[in-house]
Amino acid sequence: MTEIIEEERPITVPSICISVQGMEEKAGEKLAYCVGNYVRELSRYINLERLDGITIAVDYKEALLALDRGYETDHRLTPSSELVEGVAMAPSVIRDGILKSHLVLNAAYIYSLQDEEDEHYAHSLHLLAHDCAHVELTMTTDKAFPDTLLKKIYDDAADACEGQAENACWDEYAACRIAAPFGRDPLQDYTNAFITHLDETMNRANECIPRYRTDHDHDRILSEVVRYYQNLMTSGSYLLGHMDGHGLTIDDVPAVRGALEGHWFAPFFERLRTALRELWSRYGQWEDRSEFAPIGEIIIDVLGEGGFFFQWDGHGNCGFRIPFTSATM
Repeated sequence: MTEIIEEERPITVPSICISVQGMEEKAGEKLAYCVGNYVRELSRYINLERLDGITIAVDYKEALLALDRGYETDHRLTPSSELVEGVAMAPSVIRDGILKSHLVLNAAYIYSLQDEEDEHYAHSLHLLAHDCAHVELTMTTDKAFPDTLLKKIYDDAADACEGQAENACWDEYAACRIAAPFGRDPLQDYTNAFITHLDETMNRANECIPRYRTDHDHDRILSEVVRYYQNLMTSGSYLLGHMDGHGLTIDDVPAVRGALEGHWFAPFFERLRTALRELWSRYGQWEDRSEFAPIGEIIIDVLGEGGFFFQWDGHGNCGFRIPFTSATM
């Protein structure tokens, strides 16, 4: 088999529109040209054939809200704030009946891409590569399971909890693994974020429960507790994807190894790594969504470790119970 040299890698990105909002015209044109060049080169390594276009905006939040997504939805796109500050996104759009992705980038965090000597240049490059990876992942999932993304209807709260964890953990693991070679090395950032979640997740979830014992707001407690534990798993997935992208083991990250030693989440971290690596080994060749189920099973068990249990009545209706413990009274 003849080895393909770097110059022979094909450009996969189609002809797209790159718009810059909130900047002086010439400066905007220069930035758009620069980003376009980098996207073309990245597309030799990351499949961007379903990239719809790119919006670079000074007002990132407004650009997300204004994006034409090509389908009716009540879900408003907003910058993420739970795990890392949201400064880029690759939301799904429908164009001529085809599921694609549109990159929306915060101009302040991509501007340094124009100067390789800029101290933030490597950060901008890695940010762009990470969200390009999400474009490939959306396409790969849609090809494996046609006409299912954006149309999933969950059976109940437990099913939604499992499905959302499967999507979040896999997407961030795979995006981090794909983007690992490009730009700066965010290992320390992912390490710090994961250790923070290890330290705080259960306490934060437990702090919500005493209020629930008096206000009985079922929707709020469900949302809060699930979000805290899912964020812990997603944070671990970021870290695992980056580690695997660089061929690192837990021994190469002693801070994480130390934080996990004796921690209640340690066995779940090992299960998560096994599940994510198995999905990666069959990348794009999955035959059924059930292959992602091990991640969903982990979130259910993690919630149980935190004292939150889904249950069903005799008619199949899903509810939950939170037994009294000394930590939640």
